[in-house]
Amino acid sequence: MEIPGGTCCAILGPTGAGKTSLLHCLSGIMRRHHPGAVSSGHLQIGERSFDELPAQILFPTVGLTLQDPHVQISSVRDTVFGEVLFTLENTGTVPENPTDVILPLLRNLGIDLLADRKPTSLSGGETQRVALATILIAQPPVLLLDEPATALDMAAQQKLRGILRSMKGKTTIVVTDTQLDFALGVCDQIVVLKEGAILFDGRPAAFLRRMQDFATALPLESWNHLKPELDEMLDDPSTRGSRITRALAIT
Repeated sequence: MEIPGGTCCAILGPTGAGKTSLLHCLSGIMRRHHPGAVSSGHLQIGERSFDELPAQILFPTVGLTLQDPHVQISSVRDTVFGEVLFTLENTGTVPENPTDVILPLLRNLGIDLLADRKPTSLSGGETQRVALATILIAQPPVLLLDEPATALDMAAQQKLRGILRSMKGKTTIVVTDTQLDFALGVCDQIVVLKEGAILFDGRPAAFLRRMQDFATALPLESWNHLKPELDEMLDDPSTRGSRITRALAIT
């Protein structure tokens, strides 16, 4: 599979399909944490090419947020601001005035009011966005998000969609999910995995046309009643103002 630079790709599939394993391979985590892992194939990230699993974690070239955001909180800093600053310290990129770069990022993520809060005292959704901030502050050209919508309510999911859309063009984004609602609102490409095999790789419109083919890999029950309107939307561009288009931001 190939993900063009500056686009957003959604890797969809059931639990155990291989979504997280794929992200761990792309980020360099797989070899570091599983030194005996066996692999075949070829991996290329920008100009860097790998015939084996990367031997080192590739951050800050590749940023990864994990399914459990609490794992990414270091617990060595007493405030959210300090937690984000910790990333800059570890990468040796602390600017003269860190506030000028950290607070705008927190504001963009809607967590600026948490700047002085203790990171371990936050809700799941708040922790998710703090974990994301600790990655985004390094401005990785490749961003991997492992099921980022799981701990977020609908308002927070919409906020995250807007953030990811604003990053497209300059950041390559890969999002995994077991659902398709969040992904359809932001992705340019959809890949469906099942048991480590690719069932589909293409544009969202092509996926929607073939959606029922993936009923064994994705929970599509709630989408069945929308199929007639989806077909109409895809066949007639004049229907782009429909409620589905507005809700999912499909163009």
